[in-house]
Amino acid sequence: MKLSNVLKSRPGLNTAIGVAFAVVAGLLLLGYVSQLFGGERGGPLLDIPVATHDIGIGNIIDGSMMTTRKIASEYLVPGTVRERDGIEGSRALRFIGKGEPFTSSSVSGGDGPGTLASRIPPSMRAYSLRLSPLAGSSGDIRPGDHVDVLATVGGDPPSTATILTNRLILSVSSMAPDGEVDASRGNASAITLLVSPDEAERLARAEFEGEISISLCPLAGVDQ
Repeated sequence: MKLSNVLKSRPGLNTAIGVAFAVVAGLLLLGYVSQLFGGERGGPLLDIPVATHDIGIGNIIDGSMMTTRKIASEYLVPGTVRERDGIEGSRALRFIGKGEPFTSSSVSGGDGPGTLASRIPPSMRAYSLRLSPLAGSSGDIRPGDHVDVLATVGGDPPSTATILTNRLILSVSSMAPDGEVDASRGNASAITLLVSPDEAERLARAEFEGEISISLCPLAGVDQ
């Protein structure tokens, strides 16, 4: 006997099947709506700032580089910056890919970053250099700028070589007359650079052998 004939001869069965399909459809819709509006799976959805396009290391991040995307709270990586105000005006400490959320370890400046250590990528290091009063552009540098590092060793005549180029400055400090560190003063007496472990060794050797100075790089040269 065909199914259509069975359904016609048993109207109660036809109604029951219809009700069953309606219940299943309702459950599916409820699950979708629950997930859409913050159900248990993945936690509530949050509006998270993400990059609208690839951002190179050292670039200043403005509003046009950000958009928002709904991401379940349980899927957020540690250190994700949730507010646009904490990102705008900061600089990228590393390459940030299109669609990637901003984290406290990927930006410097603004209100996003936490401690200095939280802003250092795993493969990099922060190395602090003490600068002499005549150390190149020490009066004009700011965190987020890039500098070349030059080493001068004694001799007749002395020789100077550029040992690092286009390195990002993580922090700048100055020495007050009483010997205390004062980050608000004009001339930098120490800077902290983002370098590789090998470059940190090179800097330590250069400081031991001679004198270190820096030169400020133009903004146009920060894309890598």
